[in-house]
Amino acid sequence: MGTITGIDQETLSLQIRSLMVYGFLDEYNRLERTIRNVFEDSIEVLPANFKQQLYFYYGGKIGTYIEYESQSIKIKELNYTEKENFKDFSINQIIKIFKNNKSLERFNFSIESIQRPTIIFPFYDCIIRLLNMRNKLAHEVAELNFKDGDLVELLSPEQIAQEPFVLLQSYDLLKMDEMTQYIASNIIYIRKIITMLAN
Repeated sequence: MGTITGIDQETLSLQIRSLMVYGFLDEYNRLERTIRNVFEDSIEVLPANFKQQLYFYYGGKIGTYIEYESQSIKIKELNYTEKENFKDFSINQIIKIFKNNKSLERFNFSIESIQRPTIIFPFYDCIIRLLNMRNKLAHEVAELNFKDGDLVELLSPEQIAQEPFVLLQSYDLLKMDEMTQYIASNIIYIRKIITMLAN
């Protein structure tokens, strides 16, 4: 095993992965905020019957929570408001609701493949794959094992190295391992999606 500026390859690879995981989580949070903003900005223009469906789903979210001080179970309060922003819907729920009913025009687009321009990836499928990766990273960072369902498209180290990664500017991105390539590839697609949602 060779060394690069006094650091062995395994340590270097781990450093790159650590920074890439941080970068992914930061970019993913930006994506979630963008999706929520687009959703909330679009509520007013949704068809009336679909808004009723949203209220129906929202009402079904009523649940319980534990109040530890009084050692009791309480029912979560849910108040009706005419200008509801549906803040309790998770991003996963928002995506799955609109994937089944394409009422929100700003979500109805596809992303062109970076490697093969004839292939396109539907917005909803991309978000579900990115969410899968985020969930895996929330539970495991040492023994990562991503699958196709966690990835929009695997890019080559050369393609990844062309992208700006501010935290990694002093690293040779060609030294990253395959699982880190998965993370970096998804970061690049997150950036593309955010740009498209902002237009």
